[in-house]
Amino acid sequence: MVSGGLDSTLAAKIMLDQGVELTGIYLSAPWGCCDKTVAMKAAHSLGIPFLVIKMTDEYIGVIRNPKYGYGSSMNPCIDCRIYMFEKVKEVMARIGASFLVTGEVLGQRPMSQMKNSMALIEERAGLKGLVVRPLSAKAMEPSLPEQAGVVDREKLYGITGRSRKEQMALAI
Repeated sequence: MVSGGLDSTLAAKIMLDQGVELTGIYLSAPWGCCDKTVAMKAAHSLGIPFLVIKMTDEYIGVIRNPKYGYGSSMNPCIDCRIYMFEKVKEVMARIGASFLVTGEVLGQRPMSQMKNSMALIEERAGLKGLVVRPLSAKAMEPSLPEQAGVVDREKLYGITGRSRKEQMALAI
């Protein structure tokens, strides 16, 4: 998943440095709130294919009545992340991808990026063990691709919390 932000761009770069083949996937909200141009530029600079998934009005239903409650401000709710992961899983099946890479950082967002929430999201989306989070991997249980040696866990990071200092240092 590529948003064009620092975390997702770093996560993709870390995986590319390990020789993992990637396709950047951007989720476009039905109300057009965000410009996909930044994500497209990030994918282009990384030299990876780029796909846009248009979330449908079905997504509005998820937002209106989230089973797991609302996040505050721009904190994506757990239900929103489940929906997004489900949509990415559909694309993964079409393109033959075996796992998902995200720029999520453990503890960065108080609702959707806590250990229990991340595990719940993976399970509910049918991606249990198939989400690699290169920035926080060492602070979490190894994913299936790490266990299988497809991804070298030693080359991943254990970043946690809201500070962006470690990510900024990696970007330099």
